[in-house]
Amino acid sequence: MARPRFAPRAPAWALPLAVTLLAASLSRGVVAASPPPEPTGSFWRRAAAGEREAKRAGDALAGWFALAVERTTAGRYAEAAAAYGEALAAGGTEPSLYANLGEVLMADGRLSAAEAAYRDAIAAATASERSTSFATRFDDLRERAQDLSLALLGLAVALDRDGQSHAAEETMRRALALDATAGVLAVATTPNENLFFVPAGDIYYYVGLARAVAGRRSEAAEAFHDFLEAAPASRWAGQARAHLEALARVAAGPGARGPAPHVLAVGTVLATGGAAAPLIDAAWRNQAAILDGCLAAAPDPIPARAPLRIAVEMEIDARGRVTAAAVKLPPPGDAELARCLERVVIARLRLPPAARPTRARTEILVGFPSPQ
Repeated sequence: MARPRFAPRAPAWALPLAVTLLAASLSRGVVAASPPPEPTGSFWRRAAAGEREAKRAGDALAGWFALAVERTTAGRYAEAAAAYGEALAAGGTEPSLYANLGEVLMADGRLSAAEAAYRDAIAAATASERSTSFATRFDDLRERAQDLSLALLGLAVALDRDGQSHAAEETMRRALALDATAGVLAVATTPNENLFFVPAGDIYYYVGLARAVAGRRSEAAEAFHDFLEAAPASRWAGQARAHLEALARVAAGPGARGPAPHVLAVGTVLATGGAAAPLIDAAWRNQAAILDGCLAAAPDPIPARAPLRIAVEMEIDARGRVTAAAVKLPPPGDAELARCLERVVIARLRLPPAARPTRARTEILVGFPSPQ
């Protein structure tokens, strides 16, 4: 969500009038021009009224925009969409107004309407680019490029969530052609009052989709895990999990190395605190599939197809959520795999609530099931 700058617009008559007066003075050479009439005629009254009307329109636009942002941050997305509609009706033409409208419509679950708003944002941003003059400041050029990038990113995510995967990928490629690293998303992942996404955590879905389309599979998987951790109850959690499964299948590849390894056995060798070892083991057995994506995406975690023993040290709070995890692999190890496993354990492993926090160490045996 970007916050555009609003400034009162010059009346439409200002520039033509200035040009007319200049041309008249040049045509008379050295002859002094007659002084302009006193601002008492009907033309001047209309001009002054035009200025006042333009100021009132600008004030109304800024007011509706501020109200829309306020309602957005409060999670009142339908009301925010209505306020953005009023801002556009008040004369707003900024691409970011349309993009912000698309964002709150998508947050409200209205994907078709969101897609239409994002397309309007793209059209407005493209029109702004075409009208750029040589004298335009660099900051203005950068802002217009950011407007177009944000509109394309928003449309790509809306299409993806709407089940239009091919169109989503094509749109994301257009966004990455403008900014190969999707730097605008990196800005939004840090605390920023001028650029943010709603609901909370939604930015990670954008990052995951961008990295997936760019072919950065492990980073994409991390971003989707971040999304699920930040917004586990999101209406788009199912799509995020589907992306993780697709990333795992692509990483495995047809005929690349056969089936991916899975968890064969678990055993908690240390548990101090509120949760007993058998309860931790039961949680692992019921949720062992959460590691499949990391194992499938790893280059070759078990080159000799022999079982691999992984140690996972965890800190678990009284609600049963893992607050910290450290994964240890046998030499030479794989730092990227270890980091992926740690993030998944923190984001997705859930245990029953306990009377007090727990520290535990679980050893996991990973390998290929024996053929039946």
